[in-house]
Amino acid sequence: MNKNAKRLLANLSSCLFVGTLLAGAVQAHATTLRLAHTFNPGEASYEVLAKLSKTVAEKSDGDLKIQVFPSEQLGSEVQLLQQAKNGSVDIVVPGYSGASTLLPGLEISNAPFMFKDWKEAKYVIESDAYQPMFDQLEKQDNLIPLSKTWYWGWRNFTFKGHDVHSVADMKGLKVRVPESPIWVEMIKSFGASPAPIPFSEVYLALQQGTVDGQENPTPTIYSRKFYEVQDELVVSHHMLQSQVVLMNAQRWKSLTDKERDILTQAFKDAAEENYQLQTSREDKMLDELKQGGKIKVVTDIDRDSFEKAAASAREKLIDRWGSDNYQRVMQKIEAYRQQ
Repeated sequence: MNKNAKRLLANLSSCLFVGTLLAGAVQAHATTLRLAHTFNPGEASYEVLAKLSKTVAEKSDGDLKIQVFPSEQLGSEVQLLQQAKNGSVDIVVPGYSGASTLLPGLEISNAPFMFKDWKEAKYVIESDAYQPMFDQLEKQDNLIPLSKTWYWGWRNFTFKGHDVHSVADMKGLKVRVPESPIWVEMIKSFGASPAPIPFSEVYLALQQGTVDGQENPTPTIYSRKFYEVQDELVVSHHMLQSQVVLMNAQRWKSLTDKERDILTQAFKDAAEENYQLQTSREDKMLDELKQGGKIKVVTDIDRDSFEKAAASAREKLIDRWGSDNYQRVMQKIEAYRQQ
């Protein structure tokens, strides 16, 4: 090999070495966030969060990445909240009822017959009425919200062998509920008996007649095929179930301004996409249940009778939530309705 060839080979090796170092430096600069959630394939939120990961990578030119752990891979909702607190994961998407295990006042948004519609709920939860609670959450649990309103759906009742059109029709019925004070008090206020049963056992309890009915969002009723062991779906819209996207506060502070902007906008867009996708599926599923004759769908209910009864349930939980928190929310609702 002549001198020129040797010199060319040496230069080429140097370029490859420098290129490798630069590539490694770029790779080392990339920030990867761990996002864990409990949604399963086929659910709108599962799909939206998977897509969000790709969006963030594209918007940041690969400098910011999100590694998604779905379907309770890293633990239950409550376990994920603890992991987010200590920094084991960076971002989680619990329901407000789950988040209330850290701060009980956050459960107010799940209170029965609290909101008229999603627009009202979104306005109130994103307003200054909720901000003191989020401030407290950051101070005591090291968590901040990336999205305060992540739609999941309105909860409705199903029953077997009972026609329910007003709160009076609930008297004496045994209704499965999650193991949470707000559900227990709500069912009691309706004159029925609450039966806290783990979710995994609900279908069997309905099938065996252990309970007369249950309540869940329409997509859950549809996907879990509760219509196979129930004959009436009451579109009560008695609770609005919403999730909240929470991030470890220290991890958030470690990001650059650009990364924060990308993350904030990505979750804002994703929350809206999730709402559109989830509501369209709710409508489609309810229509399929109606048209297919899978279950009798009741929409003509005496909503006022339920709302009046639910007020007493909320009153019993004010001490748990904090009277200041409850009053701020109620005042904001009233102000919104007077606009």
